[in-house]
Amino acid sequence: MTQNDTHRQIEEFLKDKNLIVASNRGPVEFHIKDGKTEMKRGAGGLVSTLVPFMTRVKGTWVASAMTDGDREMAKKHKKCLVPIPEDSLDFCVLFVVVDPEIYKDYYSVISNPLIWFVQHYMWNTPYMPEIDDNIHKAWHDSYVYVNQQFAERIIEEVKLSEKKPLIMLQDYHLYTCPGYIREKLDDIFLSHFIHIPWPQSEYFSILPEYMQEAIVKGLLSNDIVGFHLEKYARNFLYTCEPYVDKVDYKTNTIWYEGRRIFVKHYPISVDDKKLIENAKSPDVIKKEEIIKKIKGNNFLLYRTDRADLSKNIIRGFKAYELFLQKHPEFHGKVVFLSTGMPTRQQIKEYCDYRDESYRIIDSINERYSKDGWVPIKQIFKADYGLVTAAFKHYDCLLVNPIVDGMNIVAKEGPVVNENNGVLIMSNGAGSYEELKDYSIIVNAYDISQTADAIYRAIMMSKHERQRLIEGLKKTVGERNVYIWMQEQFNDIRKLF
Repeated sequence: MTQNDTHRQIEEFLKDKNLIVASNRGPVEFHIKDGKTEMKRGAGGLVSTLVPFMTRVKGTWVASAMTDGDREMAKKHKKCLVPIPEDSLDFCVLFVVVDPEIYKDYYSVISNPLIWFVQHYMWNTPYMPEIDDNIHKAWHDSYVYVNQQFAERIIEEVKLSEKKPLIMLQDYHLYTCPGYIREKLDDIFLSHFIHIPWPQSEYFSILPEYMQEAIVKGLLSNDIVGFHLEKYARNFLYTCEPYVDKVDYKTNTIWYEGRRIFVKHYPISVDDKKLIENAKSPDVIKKEEIIKKIKGNNFLLYRTDRADLSKNIIRGFKAYELFLQKHPEFHGKVVFLSTGMPTRQQIKEYCDYRDESYRIIDSINERYSKDGWVPIKQIFKADYGLVTAAFKHYDCLLVNPIVDGMNIVAKEGPVVNENNGVLIMSNGAGSYEELKDYSIIVNAYDISQTADAIYRAIMMSKHERQRLIEGLKKTVGERNVYIWMQEQFNDIRKLF
């Protein structure tokens, strides 16, 4: 399905709807620089996919005021409703403004790390987490409070329009929000898409029982709960069993308080044609020179991640070190380029992980560098133009997360790669099921297997490399981001 076909069908459906999207991070951010407020478009596939529809139907995006610039813009406009752009309304951002300390506990104590770590199986359970009074307080005073504020702003927005509201909630920051909306507006359609994994019910029980119940019942206030993968949807069904009247595993349907809730899976993808077009831009072409200089005559192994613990970056470096130990004949012939940036640096675990990554890189480079060859080149804060340039020229892309909601890097890279690049991917990546037939698959925890996979990628024949990359490109092209969006709106249309 083409972008135009999808837009046309969805626009027809939305023409008499009041589309309201809600997420912690909005489609734009405002920053104050030299006394002036500048707007920066938000990153990510969700923004680029939904903004065209928001523009056409003049929708409203409800989001947290995260920066000083966001808060200034919220103060400037009545009811914190900011037109985007200010001088020519395409759509509106409705900022939810709370005290910065409340937001800090909502985000940096409960959302991350507590919920994020649970849903990514990241707690070292013999030692952590320790759910103490601070966490209980942060839940009640901050997470619940912010979710209530989101609900109140959404309800106000619903009441301002005569059009029938269609509310699309996003992700783990807003788990209890739909419950508050349903209390006040019973006859309303709610959908909630969760972009991260849903764990097995036994691991979810790390959370205190009252938190588990509040999260599950909040999500059950929706009409549709969506996930990237069928196994995450199935885990959610099992988690819900103790709270509901009935679960039908054949139809992925739940009966709760006289309502039917449909649990769906929609694997997100990328806009392959837009990626290919962007790869030809002057900015990317200019930055290819940087990549070519780093690569030289070497085999280029590449990875790009936020420095998140779930991305398994450290084991990737350890696997590369083991490869260098096993295969000294490739010293001076392979370079490992890593791009990305630190994330959530207000959380200790993330700072520690970043520092450990630096330490391992320095150790490997100190041990193996020779005659001007440095085995690892790391660039933090790399912009997307440089990342795309690296995508075009890698010989092997390493994507080895412990667990992911999807991980679209595994789709973005092959789409624009011009070098028959091989994809090494862990079975924890959300894109594993779609791409496994055209990738070298590894266990995320097995550095020996990953080291051997690097060797296999280097030794692979040109014919096999070409077969794999063509399979990846075809798979991603047949199921692009517009299919992801179309599937959701098709289901909403049936139930609305």
